[in-house]
Amino acid sequence: MIIVLITLLFSIAVLSKSSEVLIDSAVKLSRFFKINQLAIGFLLVAVATSLPELSVSITSSMIGEGGISAGNVFGSNIANILVILGVGAFFYGIKISPSNLKDIALIVLLTTVISVYIVFNSSVQSKALNFIEGAILLLIFCIYVWDILRKKKLDDGRPKFNITKEVALRAFLFFGASILLVIISSAFVVDAAVEIAISLGIAQSFIGATIIALGTSLPELSVALQALRKKHYGLVLGNVIGSNMTNLTLVLGAASVINPINVQLPVFIAALLFAVVANSLLFYIAAIHKKIERFGGLFFLFIYLLYLVVIFGLQVTTI
Repeated sequence: MIIVLITLLFSIAVLSKSSEVLIDSAVKLSRFFKINQLAIGFLLVAVATSLPELSVSITSSMIGEGGISAGNVFGSNIANILVILGVGAFFYGIKISPSNLKDIALIVLLTTVISVYIVFNSSVQSKALNFIEGAILLLIFCIYVWDILRKKKLDDGRPKFNITKEVALRAFLFFGASILLVIISSAFVVDAAVEIAISLGIAQSFIGATIIALGTSLPELSVALQALRKKHYGLVLGNVIGSNMTNLTLVLGAASVINPINVQLPVFIAALLFAVVANSLLFYIAAIHKKIERFGGLFFLFIYLLYLVVIFGLQVTTI
């Protein structure tokens, strides 16, 4: 137990420091390429921190357990908004630029359309998503990336520093190394937390609904807190929005292309509904209030707690 605790504390320390290095490197890269922080947050940070979800989805799809892929995607998207933005808003507060509204609206629309389609398709046919639908999702991802690359505008409101090629190259190397450390240290944190929970006699079903569910979102959470601490709001929103977009298109699309995805509707419908609620709530706050303060962060976390209770209750009743 002592070794596990030491591993947990050391992994958390590595996760925190590597996230800080990642944010500093991402900011330098955004200034070098003259791309705004929201875009760099999506193109580099979000896609990189979504690697755990992509790995889980591809692996589960290859062994014919595509339902895990879909559950992982929507569960992670819920955690990205309610937990990451909730915790971030509680400690630091989050400002939302009007320019972010289009990206948030797109995520809300995609989540709603894909959710409704999965429920309808699963009730009519024996599958939720197949090869063609997965290919369409991958195409949407490529179009979105192209659209972001087309808009090279540095609009973070900060002084425009000149970043040399040497500094940019060093920042890219540090970025790559820190991404690896973030993902690896996150895995160690989750493994250690699970081992401690089991040794304390906590039910494995509850561990799966909490520690494992949050585990794949841990890189995004750590990176977001470091970015908020330095007031890089664009990077945070780019990370959260981009991670959700990546999960819905790249991750879900790749899993569907490999194998058709089948889902168990009772538990899955609840996840879909909470995903739509989380995205709609974020869009409403972005459109009306333009910021998330401490009370809003607590409200996000309360909804996530409610989600865990509902999912856990449905899992127990369906066993």
